[in-house]
Amino acid sequence: MLRTVESIDSTNAELARQWDAGAAVDGDALRAHHQSSGRGRLGRSFIDTPGDALLVSVLRILPAREDLKVGWLTLGTGLAMVSALRPLTGDRVALKWPNDILLDGKKLGGVLGELLDGDDMPVVLGCGINTTATSLPVPHAISLASAGLACDDETVAEILDRFRAELDIRVDMVIDNRIAELHEELTRVCVTPGRSVRVTTVDGTVTEGTAAEIDIDGALLVHTGTETVRVAGADADLI
Repeated sequence: MLRTVESIDSTNAELARQWDAGAAVDGDALRAHHQSSGRGRLGRSFIDTPGDALLVSVLRILPAREDLKVGWLTLGTGLAMVSALRPLTGDRVALKWPNDILLDGKKLGGVLGELLDGDDMPVVLGCGINTTATSLPVPHAISLASAGLACDDETVAEILDRFRAELDIRVDMVIDNRIAELHEELTRVCVTPGRSVRVTTVDGTVTEGTAAEIDIDGALLVHTGTETVRVAGADADLI
């Protein structure tokens, strides 16, 4: 079921509350026209102007297996949005490891995946992209409108429909342990390898160097000049 609300603090947070209350099931989705407390990776904010972004979260219930590569859920969500956008944008859209959607090299949106408490493995997968916004919060941001692309209600609804379908495909790939296919797709659409990066981990550790590759577990390998550092659960800025 897809439910749409005008405003909410966070679509991820609201779906989590619904799950805790027993009011949400596998596959439920929540879309908001505005988030008052939108969140990004490492506690960062996702800022939007009411009506100027596509903001959606999807609840999936996964089997509680130790071999499940849960790190690929966030990466797979990003891949799903890239695939959903490509009929409109072509190759102008790409991913920046681990969770940014880029259009013409600028940030169009982002992804936030969060595991919830449960006997199985409930997870909320959220994604937001700038659609009709013309005034953006940072210079390196972009919207469909500012890129000269269609962003009318019908077009955005089509993107949302494609995203939900593509997300289901990639979540099923994680469940079926088809990680090699996801890794190959990420290698094709991610712009991070080969670039100079500054990587910040959850505990605040900063590593600078050249992004070498993304390994099969979805972690980034960074050459610092003296060593190769493997980072996961982090954010990477291109420098």
